[in-house]
Amino acid sequence: MAEQKSKSKKNLMFLMGALVAVGLGYFTFRPRPVVVDVVSVKKGSFESYLLSDAIIRSKDRYTVPAFADGDIKRVDLKVGDFVKKGQAVAQLNWDVNYEPVKSPIAGVISKVYRESAGPIRRGEAIVEVVDPKNLEMMAELLTTDAAQVKKGDLFTISNWGGGQVLEGVITRVSKAGFSKISALGVEEEKTEVTGELKTLSPQLLDRLGSNFHVDVRIRLERFENVLILPAGAIFRVGRDWAVFRVENDRARETVIQIRNRNNEEVMVGEGLSEGDEIVNFPGDLLKDGVKVKSRS
Repeated sequence: MAEQKSKSKKNLMFLMGALVAVGLGYFTFRPRPVVVDVVSVKKGSFESYLLSDAIIRSKDRYTVPAFADGDIKRVDLKVGDFVKKGQAVAQLNWDVNYEPVKSPIAGVISKVYRESAGPIRRGEAIVEVVDPKNLEMMAELLTTDAAQVKKGDLFTISNWGGGQVLEGVITRVSKAGFSKISALGVEEEKTEVTGELKTLSPQLLDRLGSNFHVDVRIRLERFENVLILPAGAIFRVGRDWAVFRVENDRARETVIQIRNRNNEEVMVGEGLSEGDEIVNFPGDLLKDGVKVKSRS
C-alpha cells in the first residue's frame, strides 16, 4: 500500500513537471507579436508636386564685349565685385590710346570671360554684369516633368541658407529642350522653368545673389477633404498597391487604389476608410494574419 502511494506521488510529480515544462516551452517559443508603428487614415488636403534643384539668378544680365579689335589690359575685377553704371570694366587700345569698356548697368560682376592682357577681337565677351536686386528662380527639369508644369503654378524655395521658406509663381516653361549629361553619366532631355519670387525684403536681398543654389517645390494640384496616409505604408502586391490594416491586433493585407502620391503622402481612392489603423513602414516579418503590437 505504501509502495503504491509512493508510485502515485512520483507519477503526480512527473506530470506536474511535464506540465511546467510544456508551459515554459509555450511561453518561451510561442510566436511573439511583431512591434510596429501604427498610423490612422485621415482626411485632409493633398498636394501633388515636383521637387528639383534650382538656382536664384538675376533677370537682368548683360555681357560686356570688346567694342573693337585691339589690345586689352589685364582685367582686375573679380566675380562678386560691385560696379556702377558707366564704370570701366576694362581698358581697350584700338587706335592710339586706351579707352574704357564701360558697364551698362549698376550691378555685380557674375562672370569674367577675359582676364589676361593681350589681343582681343570685336564682340569678344569680357565680363558679365547682373542686377542682384531683380531675381528669379530657374530650374532645369526633365521634359517629362516640365510638361506637367504650367504658367501660374505656385512654388516654394527652401535650403537657400536661411530658415524662411520663399514663395513664388511660375512665369515661363520653355518649349525648347536640350540634352545634358547627369552626374551619373546619363544623357537627359531637359528644359528651363522660371518663376518670379514674391516680394523680397531688403534683408533677404542682401543675403541672396545670382546663381545661388536652392531647392524648389512646384505645386501641380491640390485636393481637399481626401483620404491620406503616409507613403511609407504602401507596398506592392503584384501590380496592385496594398497596406497592412490592423484588425484585432493582427495585420491584414489589404489591396487599395491610389489616386495620387508624392514623396510623403498617398491619396487613397478605394480600400480604406477614415480612422482605419495602418502599419507604417512594414518589415519583412509582417505577413497576413501575423499578430502585431503598436510601438506606441
